[in-house]
Formats: sequence, structure tokens, C-alpha cells
Amino acid sequence: MPTGVLLLLVLMLQIAPGPLRVAAAAPDIRENLEYQISLGPWSDVARVHLVLKELEPGHYLAEFSGAAQGMWQLLSRWLPERYQTEMIHREGRLVPLVYREEFISQGKRVVKEYRFDHERGLLSLWRQADGSDPVKKWEVPLKGPVYDLLTLFYNVRLGAFGPLPGGASLRVMVLSTPAPQEMVFVIGGNTEVGRKVMMDYRPPDSKTVDQYFIFLSPEQVPTLAWTRVVLFGKLAGRLLNPGEIRKEGLLALSPSPSPGLKAQP
Repeated sequence: MPTGVLLLLVLMLQIAPGPLRVAAAAPDIRENLEYQISLGPWSDVARVHLVLKELEPGHYLAEFSGAAQGMWQLLSRWLPERYQTEMIHREGRLVPLVYREEFISQGKRVVKEYRFDHERGLLSLWRQADGSDPVKKWEVPLKGPVYDLLTLFYNVRLGAFGPLPGGASLRVMVLSTPAPQEMVFVIGGNTEVGRKVMMDYRPPDSKTVDQYFIFLSPEQVPTLAWTRVVLFGKLAGRLLNPGEIRKEGLLALSPSPSPGLKAQP
């Protein structure tokens, strides 16, 4: 099972001490959604939060983080602890600048950063362990839009991909490994628990395709999502606070104050 499966599950498309560097001013929290993760017969193995903050006009930070519950806290050392994306609003959509993953590996706290250099047309991966200097692992051309899961999720919320009627499909390029990766979404009809979407994803170096089933609110927010996991059965995420969904004004929709799209140092 890929390490990021919880993100793929609850973000559709989608705990650590000490904050990552973002901005000096206190951010404006635009939305804070909480999900409960269940696995097979265990109904509450983790709680995760999806938070969107406005750092300054046109500049946003999305963060996905959580904590295992009960005995499942023993597994937290193998799970990513936090995902973050810094984005700017440009020409009707959110454009990623930096996507981060923070986790523990061999007893060390590791931060992976995917840096988007839109001016030079490059995407690079940097790795930092226990506060050491970041090391560039690879760099590839950035050909056309490439999304991390958080930016993808909020662009769907904003309608940046246009109308998605039942029977339509959406193909998007996601973060490289460094080989190009694609996700395919098939849009279904409305059900009692929301609009059904099926997502196909082929993990790197795998000959099989993983399938995820997502049910969306009218605001395009996953209220329920699930997949099958070998040996355990159903892995599912359920939205606990649907009343907190921002129905209007998710973004202030201010233009970015930056003159260009640059990767963050």
C-alpha cells in the first residue's frame, strides 16, 4: 500500500511538532475540515485535518495532517506526518509553488520539497534530514500543469477544470517520481451519500491500478471515500464536520502580489 494512500483517499483527487516555515504574519484560516479514518473492523484508527490558510492576498497554504488513535499510534513512525502546499491564485486557478512532505525515516525527521520553478519550466525534488542543508535529488522539465494532491483538490473546488457532468472523465498530471504520473477520474451520478467519483491511480513501478471511490458534496468536498486494502478490507475516510464546508468565498480571489512564478528557496 503506498505511503500516501490516506491522502489519495480523502483528498479525492488527497503531526509533527514544530511548524514548517511559511510566513511571519498570522494566517487567515479559510476552512478546517476533519476526517475520521477507519480500517476494516476498526472504526477510528486516525483523525486528520485539512486546513486552508490565506498567508497574504493571493497566497495560500494548504495543510493535511493528523494523528493515529489508540493502538494505531504505534504505526505513526511509518506514516507521513504532514503534507503542505504553498499556492498562488493566478488566472482563475491555484498554481503550486512548493509541496512538502514531512515524516520520520530511520529515526530522522525528513522533509521532502517539490519546488515548482515556473519561470524556468523546472520541477525539482529536495530532501532535508534532521535540519541539515537540503539536497537536490532530481530535476525534470515542467511541461504543462502538474498538480500535487492539495492544489488539485482546491482547483476542483474552484471549478478550474470546467463543468464535470456525469459520464465525463478528468485526466491530470500529478507529481513526478521523477517519471511523469497521471490520475484518471471518472465522474458518476448522484447517490444518497453524494456524487460518486471513481479514481484510478497506478503507483510508481507497479503493474496494477489502484481504485478509489469518492462521494462529493455539492461543494465538491469528499464526505466519504474508500478503497480496498489487502488483508484488512475497506480503508475509508468520513467527513466529521460537513457544516464547516465553506460554501462561498473559499478564496479572497486577490491577484498574486508576486511579479512572477518562482520556486521558493
